[in-house]
Amino acid sequence: MQITPTNMNDYLNYKFTDSVSSVSTFDELPLWSASFGLFLLKYLELKSGRTLLDIGSGAGFPLLELAGRLGPSTKCYGIDTWINANDRARQKANNYGLNNVEIIDGSAEKLPFDNTSIDLIVSNLGINNFSNPDTVFRECLRVLKPGGKLAITTNLNGHWREFYRVYEETLAQISRPDLALKLKVHEEHRGSVGSLSAMFIANGFTIARHFTDSFSMRFLDGTAFLNHYFVKLGWLESWKEMIPAELQVSFFDKLEQNLNDFALADNGLSLTVPMAYIEGQKTVA
Repeated sequence: MQITPTNMNDYLNYKFTDSVSSVSTFDELPLWSASFGLFLLKYLELKSGRTLLDIGSGAGFPLLELAGRLGPSTKCYGIDTWINANDRARQKANNYGLNNVEIIDGSAEKLPFDNTSIDLIVSNLGINNFSNPDTVFRECLRVLKPGGKLAITTNLNGHWREFYRVYEETLAQISRPDLALKLKVHEEHRGSVGSLSAMFIANGFTIARHFTDSFSMRFLDGTAFLNHYFVKLGWLESWKEMIPAELQVSFFDKLEQNLNDFALADNGLSLTVPMAYIEGQKTVA
């Protein structure tokens, strides 16, 4: 028995529209980022009387949780270019009564802080995804106090490997092995602990600690996966870009059915997500 996809390829027409109403539903998306944020909260040192900055703070997670756990002795800043998300975070901070939080509209590539003014910088699924990560690392180094720390969480190479193997098999079925190179580049743009640590070191940090773990994201089948709102928001466009426009409909037809067959044989679609917590320290001058 095969699972028959419904509304085949509807997801290919998905376009995200940023608005106040759309960001009001963004609180659900930490179902993805929560695993990484909780990983950060597990290892981050909680000390009083410090100044903290969350880079890529979005709608307020984990910034607001950190502000609440650290209490009023810690001043917590969040910075993001996403204006609607910033407004949402401000509203939540006000509703939560968090007077130690300030949200800044701006880019981490040019932080609006004095040199050596911040004790701790965190970034949950953020800093390594910037288009110019070295610039962001250097800005973090500039604003951190001597001995200050930068702690990030990120997904690693090997993310959703089960999906990408089915994607690779589907490329072979349409006799386009030449597209496999694009797939390889796409997969490997996610770092390893080694490559991310090297980025820290190249930009003036020493590695204080790092930890790794993984979790599984489970879906009924490929149809559910490809139509999931966060999959469409976060990944679909990059998967489409690897396939010539004239082949996209037929390719995704095959991909969806192959994922469904895989799920049927494996009692569902279970996708592995490896993650890392890496903490770098600014050398004491």
